[in-house]
Amino acid sequence: MQTSTGDFELSMDELRAVAAYAVACAEPMIVLFQRDHPDDPRPEAALEAARAFAEGAPRSNLQRTTATDAHRAAKEAASEAARHAATAAGDAAAAAYLYPLAKATQVRHILGPAAHAARAAELARGDDPVVAEYVVTAAAGRATPVVLDVLSRYPRVPKGRTRVSVLMARLDSLLRDPRPAPRVVDDTGPFFHGTRADVRPGDLLSPGWRSNYGSGRQSKHIYVTATREGAPLAAELARGDGPARVYRVEPLGPLEDDPNVTDKRFPGNPTRSYRTTESLRVLEEITGWDPPSPEIVAHIRSRMGELAELGIEAMDD
Repeated sequence: MQTSTGDFELSMDELRAVAAYAVACAEPMIVLFQRDHPDDPRPEAALEAARAFAEGAPRSNLQRTTATDAHRAAKEAASEAARHAATAAGDAAAAAYLYPLAKATQVRHILGPAAHAARAAELARGDDPVVAEYVVTAAAGRATPVVLDVLSRYPRVPKGRTRVSVLMARLDSLLRDPRPAPRVVDDTGPFFHGTRADVRPGDLLSPGWRSNYGSGRQSKHIYVTATREGAPLAAELARGDGPARVYRVEPLGPLEDDPNVTDKRFPGNPTRSYRTTESLRVLEEITGWDPPSPEIVAHIRSRMGELAELGIEAMDD
């Protein structure tokens, strides 16, 4: 196992872990470049070179040349989203040449691909900062213990003026700083849950089912709202073949703010949206509620589909 020395030690295995992380962050956005430039293979070649190194191939001039080529493709890109997508790919290949120098400029080799990927996604979705936040949050969750350990040897990313610098600093903070303690929810309800499940008063609704959002992965939480408007929308969006239903429920454990709306879309939680890892007891079914318009439901489903195409998990669970 080779080790590079400078201000500290950095092993080849650690470099491979950083390169693998860089590829995982950059790769989902390559589609934004390919849409505009379907016949330009340079960013994809950079990702392939980075992936080869991460999987055990020797570090060579291949990573350098493909990184340079991808960055040239970025300069020639037809759109800003494509430019950042190609830059993310080039940065992923360049991650193989992270040096053990205690300089903040080196941190770009670790976090640059994710920051440019987030900016590409943000631009592709109408410059929506919530989309960038989803990408950055996903990048934070993707970092392995080895990547976190390597990052800890470097100074923090300095505050910058560009949007990419802001996103890189945001990711740096998510990776280094302890998460703030969840706010104590003192909302007394009543609480409502929208679903397509046919249940009866006294039944329990529990976490662990497939989420109605994003890729539909198993959810660790179950969600409630203290507004009558939110539950019908959740019911209409829920997976399943049965009719949409709204129930008044009693949470059997502590609630926390739903970060998908509180942190990303509506700071301060004006929608009174919450989640819990405990069960909900069904108290009664609510009938006669006004369904959301079909246009709103179709718009949300379309937006989730567009995010999924970019590999964005539109659900922070």
